[in-house]
Formats: sequence, structure tokens, C-alpha cells
Amino acid sequence: MSQEPTSGAYLVIQKGSLAGKRIELWKECTTIGRSRDSDIFLEDITVHRKQARILYTDNGYVLRDDHGSGDCFVNNSPIVEQLLNSGDELQFGNTLITFFANEGTRPFQLPSSRGRELHKGKTPEPGTTIIAHLQLMNPGTGMRSIELLPGMTIGRSRECDIFLEDLTVSRHHATIKEVTTGQYELIDNNSATGTFVNGKPITHSMLQEGDVLQIGNTTFTFRLSKM
Repeated sequence: MSQEPTSGAYLVIQKGSLAGKRIELWKECTTIGRSRDSDIFLEDITVHRKQARILYTDNGYVLRDDHGSGDCFVNNSPIVEQLLNSGDELQFGNTLITFFANEGTRPFQLPSSRGRELHKGKTPEPGTTIIAHLQLMNPGTGMRSIELLPGMTIGRSRECDIFLEDLTVSRHHATIKEVTTGQYELIDNNSATGTFVNGKPITHSMLQEGDVLQIGNTTFTFRLSKM
């Protein structure tokens, strides 16, 4: 039997009656369909009562067509069974869903800093594009690196870009934003327990390479790298 999912993968419904809804994948088998017994109930008459299921396997998450009529799609291609990658687009009838494999965050494999965007369509000189990361030591899964977007929210709300499942964290605890290329500012959003940089409480702070950020029980290290 497959081990219990620990990756924190989730779905975001992009189009359909539940557009904008985020759904965590926490079971070994998640059913999708128009039946109210489905784990993910889609109120869409173009979807079958038992449309599909997402299975957690040793290799990752697999989408399986339960109806067998060739109308389960991944990235616009019909599938019978398909191993999912972060960012894959799933379509059932008129419902469009994006699969994300990242734990507690939105996808970071896309261009995610102004530095990259400034060089879009050009051939950048080596070492001119600065990419910022937050490093997190996660017990059991090792070091994770979160690539920073120009503006990101951190908190206990599922709407935050970096979601922390921690009761000591406020729903919209802090914001981290790129002020200029490669320069980031951390802002505390009047949180209940405070935001700390290198052990000191801050209301806002410009971040330097190696700074240690603490939000609730989570500690990040701010890192800069050049491309």
C-alpha cells in the first residue's frame, strides 16, 4: 500500500462553478465527479457522476479516468492514466483545474522575479540576473527552497502565497516584496506574534543575504543567487 501523502500537493480550480477554490490532496485516493459522494464534487452537467480519481503512489500523484469515455484531459490531451507534474492543467467537461505539487505554496517553477522579466526575449549576460530564495529546513523532507516572486504574502490563510499551517501565525502575517531587482523588503502586517529578522522584531526590514526570518514557529534563511 502507498504511504500516506506528505507532499502538500493541491488543486486550484481555474474555470467552472468552483473557480478560485483551492483543494488540498491529503488522501491516497481522491475521487472527482458530479456525484455528491465524490471527494471533489463538480456541479457541471458535462462531468460524469464518477469522472476520475487522483491516486497517491510511490512515484507521485496519478490521474486515472474512471469513466473510460476519453474525456479526461491533461494539458489538452486525453488520458487513461497519467502521472501528474506540477503545473499540469486537468480538464473535465467545462471544469479546468491546475495541479500543484508544491507544499503549502504556489508554483515557483515559472519566471518569478523582475530580473528575469527584464531579460525576457534577450540573451542575458552571465551573472546579471539575481534570483531570491527562502530556504526552509523541513524535518523529514530536508531543505526546501522557495523562489520569490516580486510580491508574496505569508500567513495561515490558504490564500497566501506561502501558507504556514501554524496557529501562532496570523492569517495574513507578513508580506515580502521586491523593491528593486534583487532587493527585497519584509513587512509585518500587524501580526499578533510579530515578525523577526535575525532575532529582532521588525515592522519592515530590507533583507540581506543570509538573514534569518522567523514567522511563528517557522524559520527561513534569505538567499540570493545569480544566473
